[in-house]
Parts: sequence; C-alpha cells; structure tokens
Amino acid sequence: MPAITVDDITILPRISAPDPTNVRQRAVRGVTTAPRGFEGDGFPVRRAFAGVDLGDLDPFIHLDQMGEVE
Repeated sequence: MPAITVDDITILPRISAPDPTNVRQRAVRGVTTAPRGFEGDGFPVRRAFAGVDLGDLDPFIHLDQMGEVE
C-alpha cells in the first residue's frame, strides 16, 4: 500500500464524514486476549490481531502493544 509523506500535514486533503444513510453497524465477532511474542532484538510485544483473517479487518488496522523492557 503506498504511503504519502509530507513536511506539513495541513496540506493533505480531508476525508469527508460518511453519509449516515450508508453507514451500517457491524457485530462484534469475538473478544480475545492478544498473544505475547517477541519482535526485533527480542523485545516483548502483544499482537492484537494475530491470526485474524485480513478480510475481517479494515485495511489500515495494525495494532501492537509494547511495554517497558527490563
């Protein structure tokens, strides 16, 4: 997916609010605990959507939780 990088983010075009007549609610598919893993040089990370089919996610979601490392 291509990315855009600019020095001044105020020049980027705005996304208009969705039309309320075309918006629909989606049901929660499940609640899970994110599995623990290690990234890079071994720092701990929790992957919120590990193993979830990409078709079940919006195309821009990527969430990791990283905390302090002793």
